[in-house]
Amino acid sequence: MSRVGSGTVGAGLLADRGDDESRLRRTVVAGPGGTVEVDDAVLGGVLGSLVGTAVITAGLTAAGHADRRSRVLTGVVTVAVVLGLCLFRRENYDLVLGRVLAGSPRWAMDGPPTGQALSTARTRLAPDSMRAVFEQTAAGMPPAGPGSSVFGLLVTAFDGTVFDLAAAGDIQSVFATPSGGRFPQARLVTLIACGTRWILAAMLGSSAVSEQHLVDQLADALRPGTLNLADRNFFSMARWVRFTATGADLAWRVKNGAKSLPARIVRVLPDSSATVRLVESDAMLTARRAKTGDRHLARLADTIARLVEFTLTVTDATGRARTTRFPILTTLLDHEQHPAGQIAAAYAERWQVEVIYLRVKSTLRGAGTRLRGQTPDLAVQEIWGLLTVYNALVGLAVAAAIVLDVDPDEISFAAVLALTRTNATTDPGCVQCGHRPGLRVADLITAIAAQPRNRTRQRTSPRTKTQRRTERTRDVNYTITIEASNLPKN
Repeated sequence: MSRVGSGTVGAGLLADRGDDESRLRRTVVAGPGGTVEVDDAVLGGVLGSLVGTAVITAGLTAAGHADRRSRVLTGVVTVAVVLGLCLFRRENYDLVLGRVLAGSPRWAMDGPPTGQALSTARTRLAPDSMRAVFEQTAAGMPPAGPGSSVFGLLVTAFDGTVFDLAAAGDIQSVFATPSGGRFPQARLVTLIACGTRWILAAMLGSSAVSEQHLVDQLADALRPGTLNLADRNFFSMARWVRFTATGADLAWRVKNGAKSLPARIVRVLPDSSATVRLVESDAMLTARRAKTGDRHLARLADTIARLVEFTLTVTDATGRARTTRFPILTTLLDHEQHPAGQIAAAYAERWQVEVIYLRVKSTLRGAGTRLRGQTPDLAVQEIWGLLTVYNALVGLAVAAAIVLDVDPDEISFAAVLALTRTNATTDPGCVQCGHRPGLRVADLITAIAAQPRNRTRQRTSPRTKTQRRTERTRDVNYTITIEASNLPKN
């Protein structure tokens, strides 16, 4: 199948219009009660430009999905409608069906299928279909521009968040409700590219499952040539050893104290960072044996790493200052090629993942709203759909940034979303043949580039709930000071 939005959209439908065996003629002859063959023409407009039919088909194939009979709501079309539901979060099934299927001959004769038909079609998708579609799209990260790399390494980061789900019986049996919470929650951990804010990989589970357990399943997503950042909740010596074996470099924040960081200083380096030796303690070995159920598990081999400790002082225009200490453990051992100050500055990029979660949960999904799926499978489909649509919108933002030769941070995600939604309604299909002229993606990117740019900020951490409630956004200065470690020496 051709990629939707290209010059060949609908070619298969129109090439043999004079042939009695053409799709169009078969559709007309079949009449209102007949089946309709759906091809790329149905997925025209902005949806087809964001996620093409070929990508959706590849995802469905990877998930083992196969349509058992010809129908309007094939697997491809059902996935496209789910993506439409994620793009148009506040519209109901019927309205979104009308948008996605507006170019279908069946739509011209009978109108789109009902919302109930869509609900049934969603249950026919193979369990991992939407996840497989996301993974197909995630593999196509847009070009990494300025600010995406440090020391020639693509900067990535891990972090997690939760989604509130509907308090339906089946969902409550699969997804845990936090203590004191009102709704069951799904937990999501992602690996992102910081410079483009692109989601590279993700793992989903119940909120009863820890972020550490989910991130362990993402180790294989790390690649050589990248520098991975992670918060202090992710470090363990066993995880550190496993993740460094991927060939990726790491710069992870760790907790203070010998019990949390089993390390001793081997050598203090000229830039005040230190080469350290990680040694698995008896308590850590005992805990790891208990977790695996193997009482004879061998102790981890000693590992050499580098510790960069720094304080970050945030000072606002009134002179108020707040200082936080950050110990960063890294695989970048050469202090001359990888100065401590640059490693400390690079760690601030980890907060880009918080921006991603804000975009997905507040801007795209809508603040204060829950997912609409009333069963575990439908809720999971929707989360993967949101991530897929988010990445597609980021692709448009990066394309606009390339046109302007600016950092993608300067492109307003809210503007990208608004213009994309608007353009989705300006590509009507022919009521006779279903052909769509196709959205000119270049025109959409030009419109995005013409919008006012974001004011770039150098936030190093998200504001707390209290700060968001009591403080306005302030202009602040950040001061990084490399500090000597207080760890014991060998």
